[in-house]
Amino acid sequence: MFLILGLIGVISSIIYGYTLEGGAIILLWQPAEVVIIGGAAVFSMIAANPPSVNKGLFPAFVKTVKGSGINKGTYRDLLGLMASTFDTMRREGVLGIEGDISNPHESARFKKYPKALRNHHLMDTFTGALRLFVDGVVNAFDLERLLDSEIETHHEEALHVPSAVKIAADSLPAFGIVAAVLGIIITMQFLDSPPAVIGGKVAAALVGTMLGILLSYGVAGPIATSMEHVAREQTTILKTVQAGLVSFAGGSPPQVALEFARKTIPGNFRPSAEELEEIIKEAKKS
Repeated sequence: MFLILGLIGVISSIIYGYTLEGGAIILLWQPAEVVIIGGAAVFSMIAANPPSVNKGLFPAFVKTVKGSGINKGTYRDLLGLMASTFDTMRREGVLGIEGDISNPHESARFKKYPKALRNHHLMDTFTGALRLFVDGVVNAFDLERLLDSEIETHHEEALHVPSAVKIAADSLPAFGIVAAVLGIIITMQFLDSPPAVIGGKVAAALVGTMLGILLSYGVAGPIATSMEHVAREQTTILKTVQAGLVSFAGGSPPQVALEFARKTIPGNFRPSAEELEEIIKEAKKS
């Protein structure tokens, strides 16, 4: 939502300032310039990236507009889920959670923490690691290396689309210059026309330069940066899962493992130590 508000603010500020100086908005409407700049940028991006990245452009944009969905409530649910899971594993052994991880969306335990459950990357990482506990083939060192590899791979994949958009953003000013040069070439055909006609042609060409720069720094650039933030938020919560699981696998009591996890949570989302105590108590009651 903030992305859309920001983009609207950028464009509105520029147009409003332009009209304050007496500019005519109709002069900014140059469909040919839009086709040249937008078409060249889009198709160059398609040419530069594999199908997997191109197909992911629109879903990534929609997710960026909606936001990652990760907030303090998500982290509280995650800590509560880990507390409940670790407590059961400590009391009943790993077989006590086998039914939960085989189908987490039907698990009564997991359903109590819907904000964490709806994040499928989070659930894949968490349940995948817990299966190693059930299989009895995990130790803290190997688990940490495994999760490092999984999180790194996920993060790199999540950055493919933002990188593609950022490269496209960097190319937009150049395509704006191309549009402007083409406009000047057209203007040269009208040198024997009245000054008003020539001025209109030159203005249309200059709109191309302006549009390329505006789309780069005012639209595509912010979209790419916002996509990167969404990717980092997902990576951060996966590292919280890693910290808790690795600590527990190393023999730490559930409360200590959860404190390791809590320390990795960003400050604006991190529950206090007292809040963690409450989360643990609630998890034990359920």
